[in-house]
Amino acid sequence: MDLSLQLAQKQILSQRMQQSVEILQMNSLTLTEYIHELAQENPLLECQDASAEQAAKEDKLLCKLEWLEEADEQNRSMYRVEQEDESGGKEFVGKRERESLREYLLFQINILKVDEGVKRVLRFLAQSTEESGYLEQGALEAAAEKFHLKEQCRADVLHLLQALDPPGVGARSFQECLLIQLKQKSASALAIAMAEKHLQDLAKNRMNHIAKQLRVSLAEIKAAFEEIRSCQPKPGQGFTSEKPVEYILPDIYVEKCEGQLLVTVNSSSTPKLFISQSYIKILREGASEEAKQYISNKFKQAEWAIQCISKRESTLLETAKCIVSHQNEFFMRADGQIKPLRMADIAECMQVHESTISRAVREKYIQCDRGIFPLNTFFSKALASEESGTISADSIQQKIRLMLEGENKNKPYSDRELMEALQKQGIQISRRTVAKYREAMGIDGASGRKRYE
Repeated sequence: MDLSLQLAQKQILSQRMQQSVEILQMNSLTLTEYIHELAQENPLLECQDASAEQAAKEDKLLCKLEWLEEADEQNRSMYRVEQEDESGGKEFVGKRERESLREYLLFQINILKVDEGVKRVLRFLAQSTEESGYLEQGALEAAAEKFHLKEQCRADVLHLLQALDPPGVGARSFQECLLIQLKQKSASALAIAMAEKHLQDLAKNRMNHIAKQLRVSLAEIKAAFEEIRSCQPKPGQGFTSEKPVEYILPDIYVEKCEGQLLVTVNSSSTPKLFISQSYIKILREGASEEAKQYISNKFKQAEWAIQCISKRESTLLETAKCIVSHQNEFFMRADGQIKPLRMADIAECMQVHESTISRAVREKYIQCDRGIFPLNTFFSKALASEESGTISADSIQQKIRLMLEGENKNKPYSDRELMEALQKQGIQISRRTVAKYREAMGIDGASGRKRYE
């Protein structure tokens, strides 16, 4: 057996450094939850929600308004009218609350004139319907097993479900969804035949091929295609979602102020964390050694957590300022494009490691006049350009989009033609890259964009 000694250097993060790294990559919502957990675990820490500060300000404002209301007869009548309008508006909003698709289906099932046993099966299937309106995979088989349904009974129950409103609900595939709607609309036999046998050709916009296969004119194919296009691919669209709404809370604000860009961190939504004075008082009054040791350890933990949160805010602010400085044109102009930018460039500017920038921008959002964007949106790969030397992928996508918007729909541009047009503008790009950018924007190829007129 060969035994040997080897020397090697390894970087091991301490528990405190791991905590610092974790806090840095938290967004505002995650940080808020983390601060509440810290305050519960460490008795020396106390947190004050930003909402509490806002509530205090609102209370002061309310006192002033009440004083004005009592002081002046005209003000009193004006406030009374406003309060009545506000309460009436709230009532109106409450009445207009919309129901979910499943609730709507269950309502229809309850008033059907069928046996209670059939209703139980229909309720099961309604609860197994996705928000899009399609029946969940395997739901019909599960219902058949649960309620011991025979083949014919299973088909009848499915037919009852698919006869409910909205049209197309309960379908198990996109094709079945179209066929249900076409038959309910009494669509032409040609439209039904196209949906049954030529759906793939329709997706590829192969109108001439379908016309030859079905031995009809191109005009008849176009008319039938319009019937198919009038169908709703997602019958459940428009109903209230049962999933909780996920809100995006911006971590950075960028505002224009006298021709300059003002960058600030959204600290108003994050609870304020501070050390409780009551435990400091216990130490001063003379506690036992065991109590002193406990309070000392918790104090160090609390102090380090506060430092990490403060460091996160300063790092995030400095990172955002560097990004805004590099992407000044995007924030200052409504038509400004994103310039090529790497995380390594920001890391070099801040004299930190690239991984620090990666953690700082992870799941963070920035709000400006043009909307809310993920921070990593502003890091774009550079491509060669004769005009400025480099150009970002985002700018090229915008150029492609503009060219496709102005193209002749009867003879749309191919990816090669788009490549040649960009090369004439001095942008060195391959056909495969053009296709990749086009697909990333959700735009079909030339055959899919072609229109027959």
